[in-house]
This record gives sequence, C-alpha cells and structure tokens, in this order.
Amino acid sequence: MEKNRRFAHVLATAFVLLVALVVCPTVARAEGGVEMYRLYNQWTGEHFYTSSVVERDSLAAKAWTYEGVGWVAPEKGDEVYRLYNGYVNGGDHHYTMNVTEYEKLAELGWTKEGHSWFSGGSVTVYRQYNPYAETGTHNYTTDRAENDALVSRGWKGEGTAWYAVAKGWADTLPNQPQNPTPEPSQPQNPTPEPSNPQSGNVYWVPGGEVWHTTSDCPSLKRSHSSSIMSGSISDAMAAGKNRVCKNCS
Repeated sequence: MEKNRRFAHVLATAFVLLVALVVCPTVARAEGGVEMYRLYNQWTGEHFYTSSVVERDSLAAKAWTYEGVGWVAPEKGDEVYRLYNGYVNGGDHHYTMNVTEYEKLAELGWTKEGHSWFSGGSVTVYRQYNPYAETGTHNYTTDRAENDALVSRGWKGEGTAWYAVAKGWADTLPNQPQNPTPEPSQPQNPTPEPSNPQSGNVYWVPGGEVWHTTSDCPSLKRSHSSSIMSGSISDAMAAGKNRVCKNCS
C-alpha cells in the first residue's frame, strides 16, 4: 500500500510539472505571433526587448522596469539579430536585420547573440537614435506618438526597424531628456571593462569609404572637409561607409 501511495505521488508531481510547462512557456505566444517584452534600465537608459519569459523575469528581479509588450512578432519571417556591447558603462544591446551591420559590429568587439525574433506583418516598428547617449542609444516602438515625442527631444528618427503582426501594449515613457546622462551602473550588472573607443558616435566625411571612431583622427583632419558628419555606425553605413579607419582601429 505504501509503495502504491509513493507511486501515485510521483505521478501527481509529474502531472503538475507538465501542466506548468504548458501554462508557463519560456516564450509567450500571442494569437498569431510572439509577444515581445519591453524593459527599461533607469541607470543606463537602455530599453531591452525579449520574447523570453525567463529573461524578462530575471531582469525584472534585478530592478529593471517591466513596461509590458512592445509588439507582437511573427512566428516566421526575416531574422532580427541581437548584439551586446560589454565595454560601455552598464552594457548595451543593439538589434538589427542588417547582416552586414551585425558582422561589422562584431568585428568592432560587440558580442553576437544570434537570432532573437522575426520581422513580418503590416505593423511598423520605428527606430530612434540618441546621439547624446553612450548606452540606451536606440529605442524601438510601434507607437508613432512615442517616436515623434523622442524626435522632438533631440533623438534622430531612423524610420522603420522591422515589422510586427500587432502593436504592443507597453507603458511607453517618451520622457528621457534631450541630453541624458546615465547614472552609475546597477550593482547587479557585471563590472564593465574600460570604455571601448569604437563604441558610441562615429565620424565621417561625404567622400571616402571609412568612418572614424574619434574626431581627432589625423586622417579625418587631413581631409580638410567642412562637412564632418557624426552618428551611429548604422548612420555611417547608410551614408555608404563600409569600414572603420585603419588609424582608428
């Protein structure tokens, strides 16, 4: 009898675990798509996006602010890639569909984190760039009002990042100052290495094929150009620049 009771207990435990796996999946799937969670780090200004329930809950436990669902991604489509920069204070993530950009950033020291979700559908996900920040340099949203509010505060509107099958229902907070200064990194974050000279803004001139990681680069000064442009690596690549200057690398 005791043996039968133990066996019944094991079966009951296994059933509970099975139900938990079904009810609480590691990736939450909305009807016709995958929910993309949005979190905010007040110490670095970074917004982080993930479909992983485990990753969402882990960051929320480390004092990241969970803001809800940013958008609903399709279950298949064009791949969106994720990278991590551990050289800037507090770390930073970047997301792109551009394989060339993905590879170039990896060459500059960013860590490849692979495919994160898919792009597809009719809902536009807008991308904005903050030229004043070292971390949290990009924001992504389906909310055109949030996009416009950030642009009015000094962010650069970079158009369409990718597409979604449905809008999100995040608590969007487009209230970061025009020139934000991040507070010190959270103690839960890994201690960052010294700042990577190849992170942050880059510089270029209309002619040529390279960008520069510092405005003091001798070759940049030798150009004697009155039109020195600055922005993210994505901006430089959009302007036709395909590699970093040898003097800067």
